[in-house]
Amino acid sequence: MADGDVPGAGDDGLGRHRDELRPAAVAQLLRLRAAGELRTAHVRLVADAVGVHVRTVWRWLVRAEETGIPEKLERRRFRITGEIIEVLADYQGNVKRAHERLVEVAVAAGQKPPGLTTLHDAIARDLDPGFMAGLREGIPAARGFDPCFQRPAVARNEVWEGDHKQAETVVMMPDNKPSRVWVTWFEDRGTGYVMGWAVTAGSAHRGSVLAAVRMSVLREAPYGPAGGLPHLVRVDGGADFLSKTVRRAFGLLGVPVHRVRSARHKGGVERLNRTSMTRFFADLPRYTKAPRLDHRRRLGDQDPPLTFEAFVGLLGEWVHQHNTQHVIKRTGMTPLEAWQADPTGIRPGPSASELRAFMLESDHRPRKITSHGVEFNKRAYMPENGVGRIGLEVRVRWMPHHTHEIDLYTFRGNRYLGRAFLSNEASEELRAKVLLERDEHSTVLRQALKRSGERRRERHLPSTRPELPVRALRMTEQEARAELEGTATSPTPRRQRATERYTPRLGPAPDWASPRPGTPDTVSAAEERP
Repeated sequence: MADGDVPGAGDDGLGRHRDELRPAAVAQLLRLRAAGELRTAHVRLVADAVGVHVRTVWRWLVRAEETGIPEKLERRRFRITGEIIEVLADYQGNVKRAHERLVEVAVAAGQKPPGLTTLHDAIARDLDPGFMAGLREGIPAARGFDPCFQRPAVARNEVWEGDHKQAETVVMMPDNKPSRVWVTWFEDRGTGYVMGWAVTAGSAHRGSVLAAVRMSVLREAPYGPAGGLPHLVRVDGGADFLSKTVRRAFGLLGVPVHRVRSARHKGGVERLNRTSMTRFFADLPRYTKAPRLDHRRRLGDQDPPLTFEAFVGLLGEWVHQHNTQHVIKRTGMTPLEAWQADPTGIRPGPSASELRAFMLESDHRPRKITSHGVEFNKRAYMPENGVGRIGLEVRVRWMPHHTHEIDLYTFRGNRYLGRAFLSNEASEELRAKVLLERDEHSTVLRQALKRSGERRRERHLPSTRPELPVRALRMTEQEARAELEGTATSPTPRRQRATERYTPRLGPAPDWASPRPGTPDTVSAAEERP
């Protein structure tokens, strides 16, 4: 217990720590002192309410008057700076190697280097787990630490989600060749009903999507009873779902297609994919994810495979069982019961022939920020400052009878993290704020990684781009002798010689007087010597 604390007081009752109550209490006492109304009784009341000794409150007043700040002064500590982040990025988030580099730089500068434990503590306080994961593995790994919103409940046929799933088994095709097959299906997000599916040998294609769409929309036997046209279809960036043929087909049906950025944005059909793995494919022969017997063999890899027709029949039986017997935890009913209990009108589709073409309280329990936000009273709350903080332990405080929002504090250190709102009732402003913060988080991380790559390339440039050899200049033997004797004249550059205009020697003009042979003008130099 700290000096000045009163047993049994402080964090209980109001659900707030004394450091959080100190600014308001000190500010009120300062106002009373400025008005000349401050009495010891006032200080004693504050001390009893906050749970500290009276002398402690007097010290708070003295410090507030000296510094002008009613809050508790933060202790000086080692902090993570931009230079340290760059060193961490250079070593891909390896704290040990980054510490060694920081020690080298500090020793060279004649400064005291930080300790390894100090660096670890500063990273835990100043950098979130998602940022460190991004330094180690990249942006996709950092995205795994970002919480995601819980989508609001929708009615039947309001949203469909489509996807391909490769069957984790080997089947025998009619030509007696083993092959892997793909399943294409659409799920109604409101009820969990598998609207339609198609099986394709080899790899799925746009025809698989059109076949599944046709089965999903039709309600006549042997299809139905679910069917009709959806108001929106969510798909990922698969080329088959975004092909011109498929988009044209949905366009003719008047159904917009929404491409999601990642698989978790179409969580319904992704859950269906995982359910099919544990409830269907794992029970089939030649299951490709069966336990290994050694580094080469798996359990049952020599069993005879199913035929293609048998696989299609078993898949149809499983889909029917899923729709009519499997209880969805989210709705508490089977998909068929949820479909039939929904009074929303069905948007009729074309015929088969046309279809071709949020007073604060606290229970002081630790909770963690997960991918769905913070679980509280069996409901998911999305923190407004939760980007990169998945796995962080928090303390929840709430106002009675106002369960649409809660306040979050770190469980260790009791730092305020902001509010959290019901994930499926979040306002558009909150959604935009979280998404913008997520993008800024990724931008800072991406810039650190890019600068790290540029520094690495510059550091290793002499080793990765050797200088090209320079050709020696060449000259003739006569030019070499003249150069050695010192009689060489600077030659005209080759480029200049090439550009000089050529003037032919045509002799004297006809009206010029030329000397006759034997005249002094034509006497040689040898004849002029004595």
